[in-house]
Amino acid sequence: MILGYLIGALIISFVNMGILMCLTSNRTKSYYTTMFQFMTIQIAGHLFLALSSNIEEALLANKIAYAGAVYSPMLFILGELALCNIKISKAFEVTLFTVGTIVFGLAATTGWSDIYYKSIQLIQNNGVTDYVAEFGPAHRLFDLLLIFYLISGVCILIYSLLKKKNISYRNLLGLASIGVFGISSFFVLRSLQCDMLLFPIINIIIEFTIIIIAHRVGKYDIQATILDSLEFQNESAFISFTLDKRYIGCNNIALERFPILKDFRVDSKISEDNDLSKILLKQIDGFATNNNGLAENFQYGKMHYKSYLRNLFHGNKICGYMFRIEDDTKIQRYIKLLDQYNNDLIADVRNKDSHIKNIQQQMILGMANMVECRDRNTIGHFQRTSEITRILVDEMKKDDNFRTLSNFLDNVANAAPMHDLGKIAVDDAILRKPGKFTPEEYEVMKTHAEKGAAIVENLLRGIEPDEVVGIARNVANYHHERWDGTGYPRHLKGEEIPFESRIVAIADVYDALVSFRCYKEKMSYAEAFDTIVSGMGTQFDPKLKKYFINCHKEFEAYYDSCENK
Repeated sequence: MILGYLIGALIISFVNMGILMCLTSNRTKSYYTTMFQFMTIQIAGHLFLALSSNIEEALLANKIAYAGAVYSPMLFILGELALCNIKISKAFEVTLFTVGTIVFGLAATTGWSDIYYKSIQLIQNNGVTDYVAEFGPAHRLFDLLLIFYLISGVCILIYSLLKKKNISYRNLLGLASIGVFGISSFFVLRSLQCDMLLFPIINIIIEFTIIIIAHRVGKYDIQATILDSLEFQNESAFISFTLDKRYIGCNNIALERFPILKDFRVDSKISEDNDLSKILLKQIDGFATNNNGLAENFQYGKMHYKSYLRNLFHGNKICGYMFRIEDDTKIQRYIKLLDQYNNDLIADVRNKDSHIKNIQQQMILGMANMVECRDRNTIGHFQRTSEITRILVDEMKKDDNFRTLSNFLDNVANAAPMHDLGKIAVDDAILRKPGKFTPEEYEVMKTHAEKGAAIVENLLRGIEPDEVVGIARNVANYHHERWDGTGYPRHLKGEEIPFESRIVAIADVYDALVSFRCYKEKMSYAEAFDTIVSGMGTQFDPKLKKYFINCHKEFEAYYDSCENK
């Protein structure tokens, strides 16, 4: 019965480790994943102790368990510091590791020295092996180390609650509680001489709790990354809230324009005790969660703003609201000055429409740059693919058969920079891998097409005409489909593939062939030309062959000009 319980605890711990690796944000993943590994080792040590038949086996199992007991609390503290955005020096980390290693080394002397255990005696409880030990002087170091970690965790909690409003107090309280619970439980169970039997279940409880906290941390971390990246690309203010109107956070530009945000508490509901809260609440109340977006003008103090409200996503689910707020003061004042002149007013409205499109284009290019910054293999790929697409469609427009499709072809060229936006949703560990993907990683990578289609539609819907939205969505979703039906994500074949996707596919592959990647050298122009031509009828639409042949010299001239810059 007890052996079954210990084996079950070990299996659950392995499962929890896998779940944690899927849910935890990159910022804290290394600490908590490694901590789970050591906790699993500790549970394995308890299991081996229960199965041991002699003193040598029992001592070895105890040393294995000590690896988890010594290093898990250290990793817990480092993870808590990372969650709280408290920077520590490498020297401090090395010191913690060194002290822990010394304690583990002393524990490893058991069996041939009495410095850690003066004596140890095997006992049998309910058919399993355990031991009773008389502690040596070095064992006090282990107790002092655990007490240090306990006090440190409480101090970090108090400091963050008082000083860091941008940290979720729910996550902090949950994390600190399990730290106190885990270390306190160890001392209590050891005094009762049942730590071997009961501490594995304590570890399982801690693991389950960390998984829940990790899922919450991931939501906040993702939004912070998106806000920081977009802030780098433009001058928009971003403010985000949960579905139940609790404050998540904002970027630095929002704090500068709306200083009242410094008094907002993370995880607290919006109160109506200030003008900004009333404005934001009014827009949220008028926004349906299944809406594609809401744009409104408002005045705050002496300034005028245009606010764009959209759904905030975590994974594939709506988790809240995000405001993107632009300074609209100059435009609003200009409109008031020219209100008496009808013709000038019409021109100004047109300028506003152009401004909205510029903002939209800025966001698209900003997201494209964000993808390229994450994936060093594809620096400049968006821009080059866009230019190659434009050269190809310009060649097609020379044909009388396509003269009536000039607007369509221009829209295809405009959509080309959006073809790989879905990579923003691919995990860094895969996107930035310096080499070829495993089959599992490749399956994850392929999801960028459908994710990109959803992102593009969300960005353009309600602003661009349906035809433009459809073209951009198809380019993102189907540019990896092949003429012979072996592509992805839908395995479309021949003319089942949207025409716009077939055009961009040639530009996308050509740039990949003649560009350097970490896993391959770039091809010569001649090799790339032969590869594309030989693929006509299998990978590419054979009707596009003559246009590619006619303009491939322009492709080469463009790449030569890029290298000379």
